[in-house]
Amino acid sequence: MNKNPYHLFGIRHHGPGSARMLLTELERLQPDCLLIEGPPEANGLLQLAADAAMQPPVALLIYVKDNPKWASFFPFTIFSPEWQALLFGIRTGITVRFMDLPQRHQLAAKIEPEHDQDSIKLDLTSIDTKVIELEAPQQPIDNETEAQFLETNARLVNDPLGWIALAAGYADGEAWWERFIEERQDTTDVFPAIQEIMTTLRQESSYNVSDAEKKREAYMRETMRQAAKDGFQQIAVICGAWHLPALAKLPPATQDRKLLKNLPKINVIATWIPWTYQRIAIESGYNAGITAPGYYEHIWYQTTQEHNHTTATYWLVKVANLLRQENIDCSSAHLIEAVRLADTLAAFREYPTPGINELNEAIQTVICFGDPAQMQLIEKQLLVGERLGQVPETIPLIPLVADLMRHQKRLRLKQESLQKKIDLDLRKTIDLERSHLLHRLTLLKINWGTLQTQAPYGAKGTFH
Repeated sequence: MNKNPYHLFGIRHHGPGSARMLLTELERLQPDCLLIEGPPEANGLLQLAADAAMQPPVALLIYVKDNPKWASFFPFTIFSPEWQALLFGIRTGITVRFMDLPQRHQLAAKIEPEHDQDSIKLDLTSIDTKVIELEAPQQPIDNETEAQFLETNARLVNDPLGWIALAAGYADGEAWWERFIEERQDTTDVFPAIQEIMTTLRQESSYNVSDAEKKREAYMRETMRQAAKDGFQQIAVICGAWHLPALAKLPPATQDRKLLKNLPKINVIATWIPWTYQRIAIESGYNAGITAPGYYEHIWYQTTQEHNHTTATYWLVKVANLLRQENIDCSSAHLIEAVRLADTLAAFREYPTPGINELNEAIQTVICFGDPAQMQLIEKQLLVGERLGQVPETIPLIPLVADLMRHQKRLRLKQESLQKKIDLDLRKTIDLERSHLLHRLTLLKINWGTLQTQAPYGAKGTFH
């Protein structure tokens, strides 16, 4: 009987806890092949991840060769499980491959008018409502209670993990995953438990898999079969946790090949580009976005390095430094009381350590005195962060981007993720050319610079 060569690891994209636990398991397993959810067109670019000039956050850009407006982005941060797995593979010298359905097929399907959009539909009637205490009341209920019940059901349609979160007393699936997976200290049997949870969710919710998702998962299985055919004995499969049930048991290969037959195809090009934490934040509209990339980076470094203080203490020190730079009072007494309050809130809620919610509440109460303006500053510069990634100069770029970067370098307009005002004196050649560049970008609907209608203080005539 042949031994199963596949070892499945379901992760959350951009989850520091997932990344830390994944590295622990990879060190234990010592696989000879890594299969990672991602675009296979970028397999030739993977080694660049280890380049010293590659500084996350970065993203893989896959675009249509003759029509670059059709493109897909695949962001990575230092705490992304896929990024850490990629670095592990390069460091150990093993084979690393991306295994998602190629973008030459996915983008071609999107361009076609008759393309079916992905959708997630759950049959709510098949879920055991007794387990999650959402069973419709037998007694007559008022309109307000009925509305709340229907609203809860509607919300959970787009958040399958929300069923577990609701049963555990959490607001949504993200909050539950954050507490039980990302902030978890004991990594024993975590990945088998994740697989069991996802399998149950997809079975019990009668999850209606779209045609596009079926093809993606079929291609993942084909990639797994090919790796085994190539002779690899320990194959680590790293994917979004939701895909685990579809990869755990491989159906006949003919079934998947039939599904992948005659897919539309288009020529695409892959490259690396810089990315920002703002674009990884969920507020940007990114489907796999997270609430606080800056905080997650902090968590990653704190949990992977030896420190004499708690994560909460170091985080509050960062908050204090930021506020002091902005000439906002923040004393040692503030920090001591904030740490105490965060610890007390965690104990009251029966958590082993304070999480992001406890820290935010303590900061808002003790340090900001309830002032939302100060909290907004912390959210923007620390919780989300203003980090801008870098890629090696040798990486090929889209011609338009390459031309823009040449102009930026010549005109000394540094790429930054934060907003700042610049005063252009149009009598100076360099400022005039800067103005020309910013106006040209505006015409292209690239609002890198926004024209100020009010002249700055001290401006001389109409030259500014």
